[in-house]
Amino acid sequence: MGMLALGFRNLLRNKLRLLVVAMLIGIPFFLLMAFQAIGTAVRAYTEILKQGVDTSLQLRAKGSMGHVNMVGSYRLLPHDALEKVRGIEHVAKVEPYLLGMSPTEGHNFAMHVGLNIGAAKRLESHGEAGNPRIIAGRDLMSEDAGKDVGLIGQGYARWAGITPENLPATFVVDLTRTHAVIFPLDRPKRELKIIGIYASGYVFGDMQLFMPAETFRRIYGAEKGFSWLFLTVDSVDNVAFVERKIRETLGDVADIIAPKAAATFTSATTRTVDRIAATVSLFAVALMVVVVFFVMLVTVRERAREIGTLKAIGASDGGIVVQFLTEAMALSVIGGLLGVSLFRTLGGAFAGRLFALSMRPFLPAQYKDTLFDSVGGISSGVDISTIGIVLVISLVVSSVGSAYGVWQVIRLSPLEAIKHE
Repeated sequence: MGMLALGFRNLLRNKLRLLVVAMLIGIPFFLLMAFQAIGTAVRAYTEILKQGVDTSLQLRAKGSMGHVNMVGSYRLLPHDALEKVRGIEHVAKVEPYLLGMSPTEGHNFAMHVGLNIGAAKRLESHGEAGNPRIIAGRDLMSEDAGKDVGLIGQGYARWAGITPENLPATFVVDLTRTHAVIFPLDRPKRELKIIGIYASGYVFGDMQLFMPAETFRRIYGAEKGFSWLFLTVDSVDNVAFVERKIRETLGDVADIIAPKAAATFTSATTRTVDRIAATVSLFAVALMVVVVFFVMLVTVRERAREIGTLKAIGASDGGIVVQFLTEAMALSVIGGLLGVSLFRTLGGAFAGRLFALSMRPFLPAQYKDTLFDSVGGISSGVDISTIGIVLVISLVVSSVGSAYGVWQVIRLSPLEAIKHE
């Protein structure tokens, strides 16, 4: 019992050594938890995106993209299609959308979307609910219905020179601008007040501007019809039934699409993030093993004089081992707690930088500037099971390193041990 107490007391004999060793043990803990948190956040984002498309169907006018100013693809769904589809059994929700294109640089373009306030903000082309996160300003609210306001994606905002610092900003909608696939509309320019900037995690999704549907109709002169009708079916089991009923109800005026592309693309990126996070986590564990083992080994060897003195005054070899193992295990626990505390305090704040440095070089180009913002940050919560496993590994390694160092010294006579240092 006395050697146990001596082991705990020895922790405070050299406060600088205690701090350095705790930091060396704590940093791998911090890295491990940070990368696991990044992987968990990206997987959760993917699951949210998948849930938004598993029971969804998108309707467009037959053979048309439904963009009101797109060459050869400007036909809209008839206005009465909305009520007809709403009356179909198992249709839980119908969300109408209006779409117009606006040139940006070269042959690129952005998408202007008119929607009902509260409807899902969907990604252009595929129609996935992008689950965009507001990163500056605010979202569209019920009192914005019919007003000249807009919510812009971060990519489109960058092109337009809109930054979080100058919100609310003015954005001019000029329908006379054109390029190869966009025809001009003889409509007056209209100023929108941009009230917020969002990130969707999808490159095309970040090149959009959302505005109230009534505002879109006034600007574009689209009095009737819809670009998209987006249906949410009450169950995956009823999707085929609803699709069949739509064909019977609307006849040959609509194409029915089950949008999956963006969710599939995000799943592929999630697998990339998982592989990177797992690799770095293994590296963090390996780093911790090496650091802990050699720190304990060096710590014991540099105290050979102390071990020799203890042997000289009658301390047993077993008692000396107990003292140093106690000290090593206590150091491991302190280092682990330091790593957890660092993560709880700084994990969320540094996750973006950590993500950028480690993940972005390996991600598809479409995600380099958008994925982390759309995920919504990294949780600094601690997985107790993970901490327990890593702590056990640390305790075992520290014990082995310390025991090996002690074993090398206690084999010597007291005089030899004192000289050995």
